[in-house]
Amino acid sequence: MSGELFLEVRAEEIPARMLPGATRELATRLFEELMARGMPPAEIETGFTPRRLWLVMKRLPSKEPDSSVVEIGPPASAAFDAHGRPTAAASGFAKKFGADVADLVRVDLSKDRDFLSKGEVISGAAPKGERVVLRRQVAGAPTSAILAELVPTLLRSLSWAKSMKWGAGVGPWVRPVHGVVALFDGEVVPFSFFDVEAGRTTCGHPTLSPTPFGVSGAEDWRAKLAALGIVPEPVERERRLRVAMSERAAAAGGALVDDPELLAKLAAICEIPGVMEGSFAEELLELPREVLVASLRDHQSALTAEREGRLLPVFLTVMDRPDDPAGRVRAGNEWVVAARLADARFFWEKDRSVPLSDRMAALDGLAFHPKLGSYGGKWRRIDSLCRAMADALDLSTEEKKHLSESASLCKVDLVTEMVREFTSLQGIMGGIYARAQGLPEPVWTAIYDQYLPASSDDQLPRERTGRLLALADRIDTLAGFFGLGLVPTGSRDPFGLRRAALAAVRLVQEFGTAIDLADIVQRAHTGYTVSLAKGSQETWSALRPFLEDRLRHLLEIEGFAYDEIEAGLNATGETFSYPGPLRERIAALHRVRRNASFLAVALAAKRIANITKGQPAHAHDATALELPAERALLAASEAFSKAVEESLARRDFAAGLAAVGQLAPSLESFFDEVLVMDPDSAKRANRLALLQRIGAEIARLADLSRLVVDKAELRAAD
Repeated sequence: MSGELFLEVRAEEIPARMLPGATRELATRLFEELMARGMPPAEIETGFTPRRLWLVMKRLPSKEPDSSVVEIGPPASAAFDAHGRPTAAASGFAKKFGADVADLVRVDLSKDRDFLSKGEVISGAAPKGERVVLRRQVAGAPTSAILAELVPTLLRSLSWAKSMKWGAGVGPWVRPVHGVVALFDGEVVPFSFFDVEAGRTTCGHPTLSPTPFGVSGAEDWRAKLAALGIVPEPVERERRLRVAMSERAAAAGGALVDDPELLAKLAAICEIPGVMEGSFAEELLELPREVLVASLRDHQSALTAEREGRLLPVFLTVMDRPDDPAGRVRAGNEWVVAARLADARFFWEKDRSVPLSDRMAALDGLAFHPKLGSYGGKWRRIDSLCRAMADALDLSTEEKKHLSESASLCKVDLVTEMVREFTSLQGIMGGIYARAQGLPEPVWTAIYDQYLPASSDDQLPRERTGRLLALADRIDTLAGFFGLGLVPTGSRDPFGLRRAALAAVRLVQEFGTAIDLADIVQRAHTGYTVSLAKGSQETWSALRPFLEDRLRHLLEIEGFAYDEIEAGLNATGETFSYPGPLRERIAALHRVRRNASFLAVALAAKRIANITKGQPAHAHDATALELPAERALLAASEAFSKAVEESLARRDFAAGLAAVGQLAPSLESFFDEVLVMDPDSAKRANRLALLQRIGAEIARLADLSRLVVDKAELRAAD
């Protein structure tokens, strides 16, 4: 071995959701600490099982680099007397480091900022004034000693969602610690972690292979765990589970229903990736597919299998053991699944016995938020917003009826037994119950899809009715919470407002200029009958930059450059009321950017912005232009202005931005042949006015001064 650190911490079972973040944090922070000491590893590997965190770092140096340290001593006035002789303070300072007084140097720390040589560091704080200093070489500490200091400190400070104490008040940590293996090049790194001494002894599965055994390093540890059937790498456990479950599903005559999130969870809750296959009564397949999947997933962490789009009466999960020879694990799981699915069938039948419309009154007693009223108020506000948007889009009478009906029923499933049991099915169950009642397809699909999209890459609701319903729901939520001043800060977002804003921006783009986002937000605000802390305009002012950030995120994912996005967002008159056309503007800018003449004008736009910055608005007199280059630029600007007006009227941003390039020859001649800042104030003002006019017209399309254009990009475009 050469420079290998192997660390394993064994504890009682740690919740699966906490494991990936903890291993990343440990590796990152230890790497940063070692990097700061000039001894980074060449390779890092981390992993976990439910009962162990582990880390391997390879090719670490045997010790930290030697360092040149400057020790700061007493003030020079205290270290030397009036005749320059060293005092007791100087002698004591030198003796402290085993040095001679002759080695001390006087340095004025307030003035001499270059007294440090390359590679030297100051020990401690550097006070001001004239001091005596001592330069000395400090040998680097052995790596094992550094690790013995760093590792337990970092382990104690890991960020856990929840911690606990155990025994006689030991802790806090995520779970009680059972053992620690810490080896550097095969030798134990000596430290104690919550009264557990680090060593070289570990053990296997707590019930199948609990006998302790020693290890000499990471490879020896892997080999001995493998002999016990334990797979320490979560990625490998997940791969083996996927392969084994797919084989079981195929043997049952179907295919595994993919669920990457659940599969990752199953890999996190086992050390031995054994697969348990169970079955349930075939008549339970009469339940909606969504209910079967949710019950098996939420209660048993089980995946399902399907054939030709229909579920099979089987389920697959992990059992943290290689086999189940007596069938007890299978029997226990099947008993629980049968009970859970029987409950689900009872909920299904009971819920369908009451029409959705008869449940609407119950929403008045279900709180949306303590300060924002009930879900009864929410569906009424959603309905009002849907009506306003339907008028803006000039929907047909039938579409308006479907939209209103879906709005009135969209939250009713929150008071059903099924959604109380499976909260992940809210919206979905409402759609299923509406379909079972025979409601029109646009109505039940709108209810079913109302929580889409849930992320930046999630699908949108299937039909226009659903998209309008989903948009109204998000806007109502955002207007209410921003109206209360409950704006997300940092990483905290307890009400999911970032997700709601992302969905709103994606949805509103579907409707071009038909839906004014600012107007609909303010309508939503006025729909609240409770008192909000902020007025409608103040709420929009706070919400707009929040929505802009979500649009930036979406556009960056699409591949647009940050300066293109900023140039589009800051076009003159851009109010962010219509994100759809705004996205079209930025897309057009992205395409035309490859044109050399456009880039030349973009550079000129920066020059115009710099020249006219801080200048008062000047009136332009076309008759006062003297030079041919001035008159040529005026003619080009008039043609350009007409092109801009026509392109904006048609929302043809590509044509408008393409017209920008037509200014390039005239601008180049103007800047070559005309002195803008002429000593004659009248000429200067007239030339500034011409540039201000051109700058203003360009800014109607995009703020080109925000584009980052260098000469290399310009040459590449040529």
